[in-house]
Amino acid sequence: MSTMFYDVFQVLICLLAVLLAGGLVWFIKEKIGVEKMKKISSELYANKELAAAAVRYAQQVFWNQAGEIRYQKAAEWMSTQCKKVGLNIADSEIKTLIESALRAFKDEFGEEWGKAIAEPAGAEGTE
Repeated sequence: MSTMFYDVFQVLICLLAVLLAGGLVWFIKEKIGVEKMKKISSELYANKELAAAAVRYAQQVFWNQAGEIRYQKAAEWMSTQCKKVGLNIADSEIKTLIESALRAFKDEFGEEWGKAIAEPAGAEGTE
């Protein structure tokens, strides 16, 4: 009888060990997933902020240039800034982020955005 009890006890211990190991693996996978999502989220936020800064930079510095030139200057500036801080971002992503930031500014400021482009700060009345 004690041998049977010992065998059942061994099987239960093995099952418990398998369950604990499986739970530990699941916990680690979940934790890694959460950490990865946090990293992706923070990189996306940083990219959006850089795109907004790039648009503001291009609009202020190159206000008298054509829109395509301002876009190009914003993209160049953003690419340089991303490299400085170690963000790896494709040109297509830069384009999308800049267009998104520009759309957000246009939506937020409406007609005032267009007026600011036509007449940059300090240029009114200097004709």
